[in-house]
Order: sequence, then C-alpha cells, then structure tokens
Amino acid sequence: MSLPTNPITRRIALLGWSIRRFSLTVAAAALLVFALLTGTLVVFWVGIPLTVAVILTIRGWANLQRRTIGAQLGIDIPEPYKPLPKTRLDQRALALIRESATWRDVSWLAIDATLGLMVHLVYLGTFGLAVYYLVQPPLLATVLDSSHPAVNDLRFYDFDTPAKTLLLVPLALGFGAAWWRWGELFLRWYAHLGAKLLGPTANALLTARVSALRESRDQTVDHAAAELRRIERDLHDGAQARIVALSLTLGMAEEMLSESRPAEAAKLVGEAREACSEALNDIRHLARGIHPPVLADRGFSGALHAMSLDHPLPVTVVDRLREQLPAPVEAAAYFAANEVLTNITKHAAATKVRVLVGHVDGELIVEIYDDGRGGATAAPGGGLDGVRRRLAAFDGTLAVVSPIGGPTVVTMKIPCAPSPVAAGPAGAAD
Repeated sequence: MSLPTNPITRRIALLGWSIRRFSLTVAAAALLVFALLTGTLVVFWVGIPLTVAVILTIRGWANLQRRTIGAQLGIDIPEPYKPLPKTRLDQRALALIRESATWRDVSWLAIDATLGLMVHLVYLGTFGLAVYYLVQPPLLATVLDSSHPAVNDLRFYDFDTPAKTLLLVPLALGFGAAWWRWGELFLRWYAHLGAKLLGPTANALLTARVSALRESRDQTVDHAAAELRRIERDLHDGAQARIVALSLTLGMAEEMLSESRPAEAAKLVGEAREACSEALNDIRHLARGIHPPVLADRGFSGALHAMSLDHPLPVTVVDRLREQLPAPVEAAAYFAANEVLTNITKHAAATKVRVLVGHVDGELIVEIYDDGRGGATAAPGGGLDGVRRRLAAFDGTLAVVSPIGGPTVVTMKIPCAPSPVAAGPAGAAD
C-alpha cells in the first residue's frame, strides 16, 4: 500500500512511517550488538544454534523493512533468499552464512543502526523543533509561569517570556518549511538505499528469471505433448473409427450392387452418407479445439462476444481493445478465458459474469468477475492451475482474488506487442 497523494495526509503518513522506521533502527542496534556477541561464540558448539537464530531473526527484521520501505515507495521488494537445505543444523548454519543475501541483510542492519538512526532523528527532530518553537508563545502565556526554568536558553539569549519567544516563530517556520519541502526527499533517498540493499541483485533476478523460463518451457512441452495425445486419441476414437465404419459400409454396398440388390445397397449408401457427416463434424470439432475459426474470422474480441452468447449465464463483455493481437496470444487468451468461464459454470454458483478486456502498458489484460460464492484457488491440478500454466508459456500471469462468499475476480495478463490496426468499436454483449 503506497502513501496517500494528498499533501497533508501524505506528510502525516510519512511521520508515522518515520516513527515506525525509527523503532526498527532501535531494534537494528540491539540486533547488531547481539549478532556481534554471538559471532564470538560461533567457534563453540553453543554458538551454532545461536547464530542460526540470530540470522533468522535478522531475516525477519529485514522482511519487515522490505514491507515498510515498499509501502513508502509504492513498490514490491521480493525476498532474495534461497531455500534452506533440509540437513543438519551445522550445515544449515553454513548455508545461511555463505548466502550473499545474509550479508546484505547484515550490511543494512549496520547501516540502519547508525545512519538510519541519524536520518530519522534529523527528520523527526526538524518537525519537533518546528512545533516546539511555534507553540512556545502560547505555552508561556497560559501554561508556564515565570517561576518555570528557562526552556529556550540558546546561550546567546534567553527566550523566557512570551514576547521574546515570538522571535522564535520565524525559526519555527523555517524548520517547518525545510521539513515540508525536503523531508520526503530525504526519506526517499534513504528508502531507495534500503531497497537497493534489501532487494535481490541483478544476478539473483537473472537466475530466478532463467529458472522461471525453464519451468515455463517444461510446462509448455508437457502441455504440447498432452495436447498431441488428446488429438491422437480424439482422431483414433472419433473420426478414424467413423471412417473405418464408412469404408466397411461402402464395401458392403458395393457387394450388394454386384449381387443386383440395389435397394439394400441404397440403404447402406444412405447410412454411409450419415457416417461421413458425423466424421466431418468430429473433425470440425477437433479443429475448433486446436484453433477456433471464430478467432481467425472475428479476432479475439469477436470470439469473446461469441463465447458470451453461448454461455449459460448472462455474460457482459467490456471490450477496450484497439489493436490486433498476435495469433498465438489470441489463442492462449481465448482458451484461458474459456476455461475460467467453464469453471464459473461448474463451481461458482454465480448469477452474472463480467469480462473486461484491454491492452495496458504492453500487456493484454483479461479480467473476469463473477458474483458467485468465492473460495476459488489456483490449486495444483485444478482448472485455474491449468490456466496459469498455459499463460506461463507466454510469460503471462494469473491472479485470483476470491474471498469466501464472493465475489471472485480472475485477472490474466499476457505481455504482447500489438499491431496498431483499425479495430471495431468497443462494446458490450449480454
């Protein structure tokens, strides 16, 4: 959650954020001292479990810092840690110590315990001085009496009366103006420093990216193999079986014609014609499963409208596409949306569905909303997990927000570079 945009509420939120960060810097100082003391015991057996405990505590502190800094900057700072090996305690401790992310956490711990303390003291102190000097005249005039010790003795002059403290109001306004104008920039500079140290390195991001691409490639290969097996099975059990029966029927009709039994032969030819039509329907159905003709004829938007008309529930399609999408992306998005709508029919107990389609910042976005009972998850092996794996082949993502009781919002995003061609007007179909 990012900071508010209103200037006043934003400064108030920054004050709360700085106070929270200040408490984390105090915790960082305590953790740093404890880590140094524990480091001296690592040569003994008792130091190993203590080291593991301290490092895990520092990780928890660093994760809290990531969430806090991310909230202030409006970004997401992922955890850069590798999975811990499930081995003996000493080997786990060694893996923790060897990991570069651990030392980056420790570096930020030392920085935050020293520089961070000064940063937030300066920020909060500037605000405190502005308020303090601004309220001195009314305080001395109403609450504090002449017997109260001097509260504004600046060595060169003692501002101990309401009239004298009025001279401090310009100083208060100066502190306040500096806090208002440069305070947020000061905190953002420090926050960006923390995000740089606490976030994953470029090497770690590249490694994670390669792993994700490898997993996506494996899933794509598995999905392609499964699709080939499905096509082979459908051809063998459907069209091929009908064509074999058609061949046998025509052979029998040929024998009957040679035996001068035209009536019976004509009956068999009629049955063969019906079998031929059924085989043709099977092949057409199979072709639609590979690439629906409606996509080639009407594009992705038209295919969605056609899908909404065939759906048993009332479906509203809000089409904000103005570009022609690449054919593979259209097919992936079409089948993914079809799978989600099928899941809604089977499991959601919904009464209405809305599909929003658009292209924003180089991504095709398909958002499907239903007013069903909620509780949907992309569990492994489920329909939504299949959609997620289908999108992963195009570097796409699937997000599901489905609280118990509903509603459910499924958001699919696929990066793609559209071709700017004229498209039909945006519309809605019920």
